[in-house]
Amino acid sequence: MSKARKTKELKYNLFDRGRKHTGVDRGNVDFTSMISLINSPAVQEMVETGSMVGFYGHQIRQRFGMTPPESTIIDGKVVHLEPAFKTISIKADKDGTVTHQEEFLDNEAGEYAKRQYAAKAGGFSTAVNYKNAGGSLTPSGFFGFDYVLQPNYSTNVGDGQLFDGLFIPEQPTGEIACFDSATNVESLTPAQAMIARMLESQIIDQYDSISEKLRLYSHAEQAHDQLAQLERQEAMKKRRAELQAQRQKDIYLGMVGETRSFDSVLAEAEQYLDMQPKANNKEKEEFKPSRLRRAFGFFS
Repeated sequence: MSKARKTKELKYNLFDRGRKHTGVDRGNVDFTSMISLINSPAVQEMVETGSMVGFYGHQIRQRFGMTPPESTIIDGKVVHLEPAFKTISIKADKDGTVTHQEEFLDNEAGEYAKRQYAAKAGGFSTAVNYKNAGGSLTPSGFFGFDYVLQPNYSTNVGDGQLFDGLFIPEQPTGEIACFDSATNVESLTPAQAMIARMLESQIIDQYDSISEKLRLYSHAEQAHDQLAQLERQEAMKKRRAELQAQRQKDIYLGMVGETRSFDSVLAEAEQYLDMQPKANNKEKEEFKPSRLRRAFGFFS
C-alpha cells in the first residue's frame, strides 16, 4: 500500500458544474442552505471525529442509506461495506466555493480509489439529502462524498475532480428513491425489489473486482521489480566482463612489449656484430699494459 494518502485541498463552486450538455442541472437547489449545512456544527463534528467516510461508488448508499451499516448479509453471506476514504476538512464560502481534503484509507477500497484518483479517472461526488418545497430542493443532510467515475460537477482543480451526484429526497412521495439497511426487500414491489437486488449484486461485483484488480496490480508490480533486478544484474555482468577483457588486454600488452619489423631487428643485429671486433681489440689493448704493470709491481 502506498504512503501518500491525502489529497491536497480541492476546490469547486456550487454554482458552476463545469458542464453544459451532460449531468444534472442543479439550478433548483437552495445553495445558500447548502453552504450553511456544510459549515454547520453537526457536519464539522463528523469531520473532526473522522466519521464522515465515503465509498467507492454510490451503490452502497443507494441500497443501504446515507449511513450504511459496517456489514450486511447478501445472498446468505456477510459482506463488509468497506469505506474508501474520509473527509478530513471541509468549508464553504459565501460565493459557493467549497474547499475540502480527503484521506484515502489503508484498505483495498481506499487503495483502489486512490489509484483511480491518481489516474484522474472519475472524482468525488457529494451525497446529500434534501426536502422538496414547491419544486425547490433544500438540502437537509450532508454526508460527505463518494468516489464515482461519472460525476455531475466536472470542475477539475489540481489533481482531482469534485462533483455532486447523489441527491436523495428526505421524504419521498410515492416511489422509494433510496433504500436503507432496514428495508425488507420482500415487502417491496417487484420492480423495487429488482432494483434493490441489482444494487446488491453490483456491490458484490464491485468489491470482488477491486480485490482482483489489486491482486493483478500487485503481481504486475512484483514482475516489474523482478525485471528491473534482472536488468541490473545483467548490466553488472556486462560491466564485469568489459573490465575483465580490458585487464586481460593490458596484461597481453605488457608481455609483448614494443612491436617491430623483422628488417629493423636484422639491421640492429648486423650493427652489433660489426661493433664486436672493434670492442675486442680495444679490450686487448687495455688489458696488456695493465698485466705488465702488475707483473712489475705497479698497480693502476
